[in-house]
Order: sequence, then C-alpha cells, then structure tokens
Amino acid sequence: MSGLRGKLPPPNALVVFEAAARLLNFTRAATELNVTQAAVSRQIRTLEDYLSSALFNRTPRGLQLTRDGHRLHQAVTMGLEHIANTAAEIQRAKGGSELTVSTSVTFANYWLISRVAKFRAAYPDIELRIVASGPVSDFTSAGVDLAIRYGAGRWSGMESTHLLDNEIFPICSPTFLSNCGPLKEPRDLLSKILLHLVEFDRNWVTWQAWMKTFGVEWDPKQRGQEFDNYLILIQATLNGQGIALGGGRIAHDFLKAGALVRPIEATMRSDRAFYLLTPEHVPLSEPAVLFRDWVIQEAKGDGNAEFPKA
Repeated sequence: MSGLRGKLPPPNALVVFEAAARLLNFTRAATELNVTQAAVSRQIRTLEDYLSSALFNRTPRGLQLTRDGHRLHQAVTMGLEHIANTAAEIQRAKGGSELTVSTSVTFANYWLISRVAKFRAAYPDIELRIVASGPVSDFTSAGVDLAIRYGAGRWSGMESTHLLDNEIFPICSPTFLSNCGPLKEPRDLLSKILLHLVEFDRNWVTWQAWMKTFGVEWDPKQRGQEFDNYLILIQATLNGQGIALGGGRIAHDFLKAGALVRPIEATMRSDRAFYLLTPEHVPLSEPAVLFRDWVIQEAKGDGNAEFPKA
C-alpha cells in the first residue's frame, strides 16, 4: 500500500464529488458541506483536471453524470461508506455507555420489557435503547449493537447465539374457557371461535398447519376472527374473544399470571427459535458484551421453565 497517497485524487475533491454526484446539484452540495457553490465547482474542476475527464454533463434540466462520473461515484461511495462504517464500529467498540438492541415489537412487548429492568438495575450507567423494528441488514448504518430475532438460526453476515426454543399451543382467557365448556383434543376446537392473523411471515404457524400436525383438517373458510397485528390478537384473546395460537415464550408470563390458560394440552414443537444476533468480524463494545451475557443467562432461566398445562 506504499505510495497510495500519490495514486489517489485529492481527498477533499472526492468528498465534494460524492455529495455533488449524489445530489446532482452544486448548490445543495455546497449547503450540505457548509461551503460556497464556487468552492464546490472549484473542487469538481480540480478532480476533472486530475482525471482528464468530464464527470458531469451540464444540461438545461440540470446536472447528469457522465459514464466516467458514474464509475467514479460508485467507487467513491463504496470507499467512503466503508471508511465511515469502520470508524463507527471502532468508536462503538472503544467506549461509551450507549447500547442499542433491536428486536421485534412482539418480543419486546411480551418478553424483553418485563425483564430488562434487571439489566438496568445491574448496569445503571449504560444507556439502553430498545428498537422494535423489522430485519436489520446493516447494524452499523442502523446504529444497532445487538439484535434478537426469531427464525431458523441463519442470517447473512451475522453470528447467531441460541436463546430460547419455542412451542405453539392454543391459548384463551379463563372466562372464555369456562363459557365454552371443557375441551379435550384439537378436533374440539373446530366449533369454537379461532383468532388468527390475516397476514403472517414465514415463521408464523397458521391454524391450518397446527391442526394438520394433529391429523385434523381445518377449512380455511372457517375464518373465525381475523387480525393483522399479533399484539391486537393477544389483546383480543385476553379480552375473551376466542382462542388463539400462542408461542410459549411470548405467552409464558400471561400463563404464569393466570391471565391466559391452555384449553387443551396439545403442543406443537416449533423448528424455529429465538436467537441473539451480532455482526460477524466486528468486536462488541463493553456494554454490548454485558448485555449479551445477561440476556443469555436470562434466557437460560426461562428455558428451564415449563409452560403451565391446561
């Protein structure tokens, strides 16, 4: 890598070019970089002279990148983003008391939030931020240190640590069960109000799939009551509106408190589980290490707990 500086265009010009090429407007690039438009034009001209090639076409409709401009923009963007991401990773790993954990809305609401007070009490100096979001493909750009996800255990670019297995079984309120009479087997559920999601991801177990596990045919036309959000479905179940399928780890606290019960004991063992995700080849900050160790121990305690039976 010796002599790299002599092979590179002027670094300041590359930064200015990245902004101008992304925005296709010298004035907006100048505002973003807090310089004058003349300074932006000067840096672009310096870069074009260095390369002996025009990078922009000036048209009545505005700026357009030339072919060489497109090539350079892709290379500059890739290089600067890599530098910025690496710098952010180093900063997060070297210190600070901030920690961002990403997980699903459901897991945050029904498992993590009720337990995280113990972590805060043990480490009061760590500023913990929980982000309930969808999939995270780039931890650095999203500002995420750790994530907890439900799935088969394989995520590209991530190291996964198993936290909790899961079981799927029917759940309902005690009031609903007392009103609908005793139930003994899955087939008995066919005549009851079944609550389910209209849309579900590939990890979600439908009533049809669950029934099939026990040799029961369930007609999809027997829709029962539909929801497009699992949190609302659980609330409807708590309110006594019907019987839902519940993931044992999500329903555990409700079952333990007696807010929900299992109308029958039939259980489907899920081939999915909850995992702690960390980015590959990226050192964790001290707060991230502390949270990782804490949540693994917390999950071990829950993993040994049995779900209350019907």
